[in-house]
Amino acid sequence: MRLNILPISLALALQVIAAPSESELQKRYPTGSFSILAYGVASDGVKVFYSDGLAYVGDSSQWVSGSVTTDVTFVFNNSQIIATATNKDYTFESDTFFYIRPTPNKVLPVGFTGDDDTPDDAKVDQFLFYGRYLMWQNENGLLHDSFRLKATDVDDIYQLYWDTSNLYPSGFLVPTVKSSV
Repeated sequence: MRLNILPISLALALQVIAAPSESELQKRYPTGSFSILAYGVASDGVKVFYSDGLAYVGDSSQWVSGSVTTDVTFVFNNSQIIATATNKDYTFESDTFFYIRPTPNKVLPVGFTGDDDTPDDAKVDQFLFYGRYLMWQNENGLLHDSFRLKATDVDDIYQLYWDTSNLYPSGFLVPTVKSSV
């Protein structure tokens, strides 16, 4: 029996290289307005945008599948990320938060609160930044950056997910998610 451990070892080594090191990065709390960017699907970071309560990545003007679609800016306050629509024809409620769904063993969509469809397992707090890297801290104090992207039927538009499966399921890309400042 021949074990082919080189691809596995290489994949693990690349994850270690790509992961931010606590010794190099400082925990910080951004001030002012910023964008959330996903890296790994284009040559530069691509903005997170809002469509019908869910988070997508790409050029929002190319997304025609949503009834309400807008670019967003964010403000960080008390470990929460507050979203504001940039489209002058659409206004979010003041308590519209960016959320993840850290449900064990699932890969679930990331979205925004503010409507009746916000899932019960949505988490809107315990976010923090190491350098510009967006992380979430669980109740045990462990930091996670388990964002995933899945291609949509529109070229260069991806839906944003949170992965607690730890399985790296097929069909998903593993981005690096950062603030713009």
